[in-house]
Amino acid sequence: MPFGQSKIVRTAVATSLAAAAAISALSVTTTAQAVGTSSVGGDISRDEIIARAQNWVDQAVPYSQTSWHSDSNGSYRQDCSGLVSMAWHLGSSRVTSTLDDVSTPLGSLDDLRPGDMIDNITTHVVLFTGWTDGSHTTANIIEEPKPGLTARRNTYSRSYLLNNGYKPYRYDRTIDSVPLPPKPAVAPWRAQLLVNGGGDVFHTTRLSDGNWTAFGNVESQAGDIGGVQSIADAGIDGNTHVLAVGGDGGLYHAVRHSDGSWDRFANVGSEAGTLTNISKISAVSIGGDLHVVAVADGKVFHTARLANGTWMRFADISGQAGAIGTVTSASAANVNGQLQVVAVSGGRVSHTIRDVSGAWSAWGDVYGAAGDIGSAQDVAIAGTGGDMQIIVVTGNGQQYHAARYASGSWQQFNALAPVIGSFTANRVSVATVDGELQAAFITNDDRIMHTIRDGSGSWDPAAAVNLSGVSGNHYAVSITGTAG
Repeated sequence: MPFGQSKIVRTAVATSLAAAAAISALSVTTTAQAVGTSSVGGDISRDEIIARAQNWVDQAVPYSQTSWHSDSNGSYRQDCSGLVSMAWHLGSSRVTSTLDDVSTPLGSLDDLRPGDMIDNITTHVVLFTGWTDGSHTTANIIEEPKPGLTARRNTYSRSYLLNNGYKPYRYDRTIDSVPLPPKPAVAPWRAQLLVNGGGDVFHTTRLSDGNWTAFGNVESQAGDIGGVQSIADAGIDGNTHVLAVGGDGGLYHAVRHSDGSWDRFANVGSEAGTLTNISKISAVSIGGDLHVVAVADGKVFHTARLANGTWMRFADISGQAGAIGTVTSASAANVNGQLQVVAVSGGRVSHTIRDVSGAWSAWGDVYGAAGDIGSAQDVAIAGTGGDMQIIVVTGNGQQYHAARYASGSWQQFNALAPVIGSFTANRVSVATVDGELQAAFITNDDRIMHTIRDGSGSWDPAAAVNLSGVSGNHYAVSITGTAG
């Protein structure tokens, strides 16, 4: 939460907020069990700091700058700085610009330890819980994000933190926790790649050593749906959810489980509704829900398979986001727990966001924000940390990358050829796998090229995927990540 700069102003703001808490703020009381043994303003272990913050995540405490959440762990304002104040067991809810009064700046982000905070004193603060990797490219955090969302675990990229004025701090009363037994090793996430060819759909997995498994025919495992057209996949935990448009024009769904077994394809039309002339599909997971975006009859439709296995009905996004003309391509991504969608119409790319209430924002002009790179042929997006990464393939086969930062500002488009190598492409798919952006392209000479952008923003040279066992020409590709 953004508050003033000077210590005098900061103290005045903190005092007024404390008074507001006592006089007029809405206070929500729950019966959550007290966490830990610390006292207000006393020494507190790192384990207890994380446990107290997790308590708000478990209770799904909603963000509010005017409400206080009260339970056996105390009463604290329900915003970003209130969460950190609660986690540290402070005597009151401080603000982003006064939390540094009870903490010490660290030399660099690399000095962070669980229970420390990462603070931009004018905008937002989060609680650090660890790094996703040894190279410290992506931070795991707990936060109260913004109105309309609840306390949650999230990840922020190192580049986003450095580029947006965040600094690391350690609470002055933090004590090291008693070492815990080592946790079981977490299986790394792996890329799952789908390619169509000869009317069939084929699947491969990228192993931790960078090699790909042999392609397998999905329909031989999940059932023949006759002349597969568009395809998409999305990972939920260790399972890969596969969407495909069959020869009858219907949308089918199957699941590849972590042990390699497959559920059979099932037509989702009876639950989600039947679309006609589906030309492109995209899928992404948000929590346990599978969100699907489809281009049909030149319009963009959205549905979701909820964690309980039921489907929402398809709805035309233009009913809320507005009309943008005939759509030829679209892509969806999970960015900070929100569904973001881009679409190509008339060679230009537009962007919209679906908030947690299900409402869509008006379409925005991506070219107006990130630069006009010429007529777009295909587009794909993925979320990394708090940012949305976007790759556009233009009509002349060139590929460009840009990003929409969590702040809403845009990085300008840059050509990829100088960093991944030169080739002409007609299709693209992207996904976040273990904090890295992975991209797959179909080239005009019918190859599948794969590349990775790491957490520092560096790109690997694109390399051709071995297509042995994949028959026919290729006109659809999809990549996702799954655990294990």
